[in-house]
Amino acid sequence: MKQVKINLDLPDWKGQWALVTGASSGIGREFATQLAVKGIHLVLVARRGALLDSLAAELTARHGTHALPLVANLADPSTPEFIRRRLEDEGIRIRLLINNAAFGRWGRFEQTDSATYRDMLQLDALAPVVLCRELLTQLASFPSAAVINVSSPAAYQPVPYMAVYAASKAFIHQFSQALHGEWGQQGILVQTLLPGPTATEFDDVAGAYASAIEGRGRAETVVAASLLGLAKGQAVVCSAKGTLKQRLFALMPAALVIRTVGRMFSPPQP
Repeated sequence: MKQVKINLDLPDWKGQWALVTGASSGIGREFATQLAVKGIHLVLVARRGALLDSLAAELTARHGTHALPLVANLADPSTPEFIRRRLEDEGIRIRLLINNAAFGRWGRFEQTDSATYRDMLQLDALAPVVLCRELLTQLASFPSAAVINVSSPAAYQPVPYMAVYAASKAFIHQFSQALHGEWGQQGILVQTLLPGPTATEFDDVAGAYASAIEGRGRAETVVAASLLGLAKGQAVVCSAKGTLKQRLFALMPAALVIRTVGRMFSPPQP
């Protein structure tokens, strides 16, 4: 079957529903804002209820869209099924799924406990997979639909001192592109988005320290690039500078890549 080109600017997307995870701040909040401008209704998923309620009220007041705040922790394996059931109870069908929620940790591997790593892998890698599966019936019920899975340039090489986070993004990066190859035949465009370092709460939560990474992009720019990529039917959208260099790492000796990236992320010496 021929793959279907998806265009978010089409009139028939207005009044449809999108679900955004990690919607309380950063890139997720910006996705919600830019979609509301287009007249798309929103299911906002995050852990912080007060922030979700405030965002939902703001979007409704400014743009007249419906916004359902849904307080949920995607580090809990049962949450994707809970979300699907809640949507069914509300009579909502999702046409655009945005798997954005994630967190990481900077520093030596042994400085973070096992429970945190389990939550990280569940949130960053497993939750997007299960949400895609749980919401497939809803997505496939439309003539065309879309999924945006947020990856990272970290997916292109091992990252010492962010080992588990980078590995989780490598997983979602490959999964998302493979799903693009499968679901395009059903009229569902799966986009893999690589934002690069962005000015959000991520670094604070991750315990970031001074490193060789300089500068942070804007969430507005990342989301605008992603939505433009949907209009063009792009499988991969990268709003980060320097990604070509990271892709070239695949052609270099592994030991050299590990040393180079390790120096970039090495924690400050006491």
